[in-house]
Amino acid sequence: MKNNFYNLLFTNLFIALIALLSFNGCSDKGAPSLYQGVPTTPIGATPVISSINPPNSSLAGVSQITITGQNFSTNPMEDLVYFNGNQAVVSSATTTQLVLTAPNITGDSIAIMVAVLHSELFSNKLYYSLKPGAKDFYPDANNTYIVPYSIVSDNLGNIYTSLTVNNGGAGIKEITPDSIITNYATKGTETFWTNMRFGPNGVLYTARNLFAVFQIPAGGGAPTPFVIFPNSVKISQLEFDPYSNLWAGGNNTSIYRIKQDKSFTAFPFTGNITAMRVYNDGGTNYLYVAVQQDSNVTVQRFPIDANGNLGAVETYYDFSGNYGTGNSITALEFSTDGDMYLGTTLPQAIVVVHKDKTSAPLYPGVLQQTGVVSMVWGTGSYLYYTRAATFNTSTGNVVIPQTIVRLDVQKQGATYYGR
Repeated sequence: MKNNFYNLLFTNLFIALIALLSFNGCSDKGAPSLYQGVPTTPIGATPVISSINPPNSSLAGVSQITITGQNFSTNPMEDLVYFNGNQAVVSSATTTQLVLTAPNITGDSIAIMVAVLHSELFSNKLYYSLKPGAKDFYPDANNTYIVPYSIVSDNLGNIYTSLTVNNGGAGIKEITPDSIITNYATKGTETFWTNMRFGPNGVLYTARNLFAVFQIPAGGGAPTPFVIFPNSVKISQLEFDPYSNLWAGGNNTSIYRIKQDKSFTAFPFTGNITAMRVYNDGGTNYLYVAVQQDSNVTVQRFPIDANGNLGAVETYYDFSGNYGTGNSITALEFSTDGDMYLGTTLPQAIVVVHKDKTSAPLYPGVLQQTGVVSMVWGTGSYLYYTRAATFNTSTGNVVIPQTIVRLDVQKQGATYYGR
């Protein structure tokens, strides 16, 4: 009996084991993996990079890049493009082409590789150069005691800036394109100039929100008064037109035209003018002014006739209507294609307004989140601006220093009629 019991138990255990093995053999689950969530679809072909456009180089954090090759996914989320290990954002994809924005890193030999979800291997490497879209230009950019304010450029690409040192006036410095700085003009009674423009024969004209316009002789020197206005007038902005007239504005009830013989004429216009620029649109010369009237900030423009007279004003762009009240325009520039560049007190610093009045921030994610003090187009494709400082609200310490930044905007600025 005992032997029969053990024989029966052994037989039953054997049958159960066979059944369990048969059940597992029919299962599709396989052995458990340490890497849960790994796709079980077949491994795809290895991606291949054939070419990159623009070829050779582009702007970090700014330029749109197209990679041409093979075996990419048509789902941009499945295409992983790396620049020296920094992942770029792919905006569109086909099996042979990826469109993306370069990451904000710079270098001359950046390795680009592509990985595709479901593909086992990375692509081949191609090497590429990313240049800075924005670069500190002032030689001592992190110095919080030497502070640049208004800037202006000459036709050789030299930048001139009005400086303070420990909150005291320090005159005007000349900075070459290679960032070599030298003295240009000695300090007068000003702390710093709010605006500067080169005029005929290389003379530099300056304003300081006072009832006068000053001039500095070609080649530099000491500032002297050019025109004295009544005490109630405050001039903070200057601009030349094609007829050698110097336009002057500020928080007044008029805009002033100054001729080279020092005579001036008032054109009634009430508001606080915070920026001025002359630009030829469709064959007509216009004086554009950024103006604050009550809480509303707009860009207005006046046609200038051949006699240097202003025509009827019109609203060109409603800044407050697009960006809300409480912010100002501090600088105004044009590119040759008619885009208007507004330096602002917004965190995005510079706003580009196209001719159809659509607008967008310039180089989002690349520029520091602080406003603009002054702005000027240099030679070539360089746009310079004085970046406003920001402060710790608790300690009062400088968080972002005020300095001059050079932007490569890949287009040229409109004509300056003074320089």
